[in-house]
Amino acid sequence: MIKSMPFKYWLPKSVIQRYLASNFVGPFVMSTLFFVIFLLTFQLFRLIRIVTDKDVDPMVLFELMGHIAISFLPMAIPLAALFASVYTLNKLSEDSEVVAMRSFGLKKETLIVPFVVLGFFIAGSIFALNRNLIPHSKTQFKNTFITLSSQGNVTNIKAGQFFIEIPGITLFSETVSDDGNHLGEVFIFQKKNDQEEQVIVAKRGALIKQSMGELRAPTLRLHLEEGNILKLASEGKTEKILFQEYDFPVVDGGGLPGIVTKDSMRSNQELKQVIEERREEFNKLSSKKNLTQEESRNLGYLKNDLPKSELEYWGRFNTPLQVILFIFLGFSIGIKKGRGRTKSSGSMGLVFLIGDYILFFGGISLARKGSIPASFAVFTPSVLSAFLGVYLFKKLDWQS
Repeated sequence: MIKSMPFKYWLPKSVIQRYLASNFVGPFVMSTLFFVIFLLTFQLFRLIRIVTDKDVDPMVLFELMGHIAISFLPMAIPLAALFASVYTLNKLSEDSEVVAMRSFGLKKETLIVPFVVLGFFIAGSIFALNRNLIPHSKTQFKNTFITLSSQGNVTNIKAGQFFIEIPGITLFSETVSDDGNHLGEVFIFQKKNDQEEQVIVAKRGALIKQSMGELRAPTLRLHLEEGNILKLASEGKTEKILFQEYDFPVVDGGGLPGIVTKDSMRSNQELKQVIEERREEFNKLSSKKNLTQEESRNLGYLKNDLPKSELEYWGRFNTPLQVILFIFLGFSIGIKKGRGRTKSSGSMGLVFLIGDYILFFGGISLARKGSIPASFAVFTPSVLSAFLGVYLFKKLDWQS
């Protein structure tokens, strides 16, 4: 009887592991591109509308597409990691290469090493991108998009007509210069939220385009002269302010809610600082008795904003963890017992993703209501994924 030759006389383990890693990289890159392009199509129609309707340089379109594509990476990479690992192991099993490696005496713990190493490398990369680059890209995209839209819209202002194309703002001017940048006898109505409105009247106005902050976020403001501001509150209170000069922020996070100041646009350090400040203010107001109407309103805002900030913060730590766990789970799902087996790895991966995201978004919904901590909502699906991965890994039929 001829005995099988020990593995050390065939190929070193490092060669096999490099081979496995090389088989994973291609599908992972292609999967990442697929998911990014798929998500990008939902924004593409908005971008094309700007180019066609507002006469914007097409090169700006490619710049915006680059920024939004980068911002989609935290969503696309974990999905790509799961499907790439399932596909790679599935193909190796179908070609009987896994069987051959097992016949050499290789253990499953040895074969999974290159996937885990690549998983840690990818996780570290996405964590580094999430710290500054991805928030920066989101800021650039949002502000540039709104500014370009506003710039294109503002040029359509006509004398003696109400202008309502800027969200949340109604603008009226009796006279408009030929270049559209200088206005006379200006009237502005702005609805900031459900409880606060303001009316601004000025004799003259001039549109000014600038950049703000270290990120050079584009801004558009209206410099007004000789006028007054009438602030209206839901409680019936009014406040009138006279001014000689006043800069009204059309686009910079003040004029349009949610621009520049969104949590997803902050770096990790900035977001952590915001959370600490909001939690401190929340605890202070919660412990205080006989709150004023303004303090009660601020407390309501904090109850709504603090969970969202915490979900964004912990989500940036959960994404790298998802990458590692999804690769580990994909390894266990992807390996078949042999050629022609009926095990559907792709279907199992899809079922897992559906269950994982149902649990994830269900937890986020509860966290936003304050029912459960944000960290618990974010990490619970990952913990369950880890248990499932370990269970399937131990269950792998592996006879050396």
